[in-house]
Amino acid sequence: MKKGFTMIELIFVIVILGILASVAIPRLAATREDAEISAAVANLRTLVSDVTAYYTAKGEFGAGDSTTKWKDITNVPTANPDKKVTENNSLKVGGASCIDFLVKINDGTAPAYILIAKKTNNPTPSALCTQVQNSDPLKPYFASRVTGANEIKNGKGGIAIGSTTSVYTKPTTTSQSN
Repeated sequence: MKKGFTMIELIFVIVILGILASVAIPRLAATREDAEISAAVANLRTLVSDVTAYYTAKGEFGAGDSTTKWKDITNVPTANPDKKVTENNSLKVGGASCIDFLVKINDGTAPAYILIAKKTNNPTPSALCTQVQNSDPLKPYFASRVTGANEIKNGKGGIAIGSTTSVYTKPTTTSQSN
């Protein structure tokens, strides 16, 4: 007599594996999105920290209109690392531009500001980008400081470089304009 599995036993094993797979795959996808969101928030924190460290070390961003480029300051994935720090750039999330930022040099009240805002001119923003913009660390920041990327041009959303205000603590003021 040959020993082995019966057809019914094999069918039960396949059904159980199918049930486990149907539960595990969505959880893995959600974990991947959570990791992307966490990485984006960490990249924004790193960007602010790198700008502060660069300014502290050099004392300036460059001559006149600032010749310093983003690639000279940070390794955070930006839409265009060759842009000057005083030109509008974007943080990339999942391969797409998601959050706009630039440095505003000396407006008379602080040595410099880094201005951060949601990228609102995407015709079809990705769900991941929307989740990043509405994540727990960033939602209070955007709610209290800026409503969209157009406000960067007006100086809203500024964080004084070297200040204790950051994108990962809830701001205490309801609005700020430079």
